[in-house]
Amino acid sequence: MRRALTAVTAGAALLLSLVACDAADEAAPGTICGTPVSPELSDPLLKPYGKITEASKVDRNEPQVSAPCVLTVDGERALSFRFSWHKGAPEDLLALSRESRIYGLAEPLRVDLGFEDSVVGNDGATATTLCRTRGGDHFTLRVQVERADKAKRDLRPAVEAFMRTYMAETLKTLNCS
Repeated sequence: MRRALTAVTAGAALLLSLVACDAADEAAPGTICGTPVSPELSDPLLKPYGKITEASKVDRNEPQVSAPCVLTVDGERALSFRFSWHKGAPEDLLALSRESRIYGLAEPLRVDLGFEDSVVGNDGATATTLCRTRGGDHFTLRVQVERADKAKRDLRPAVEAFMRTYMAETLKTLNCS
């Protein structure tokens, strides 16, 4: 009887430790695509949780024209980022957000996020600003919330809050002059 109780207790402890390890996979990361960001800001954009994986081609030390970074949850795209360095400001972001396959957003609206130009949609945001690097004099960031319902506006406040902070923190990592 005592052996059985010990085995059950050990089994329960093992199960709890495995659940705790799985729960660690279910937390929003503190750094996304090389940019530190509060997990509270990315939390609503990444739910429901699972195993979060990042694939990035962003290299802040080498001049690039454009680079993607993707976060998946259980193998499904959750957040897609497009980092772009270019000469001169891009065309009107609102028009691009309505018409472009690359920058397209659902129900885009121009929003003042503190950058040269910013647009927020139901499923993501795009912002651009002056940023002198070896890759050009402007930087544009697009964030796409892949699992968002494009017909609903429920994530717009979370997308706006995330983009406001994430873009500012990304600019710091780029050493814009």
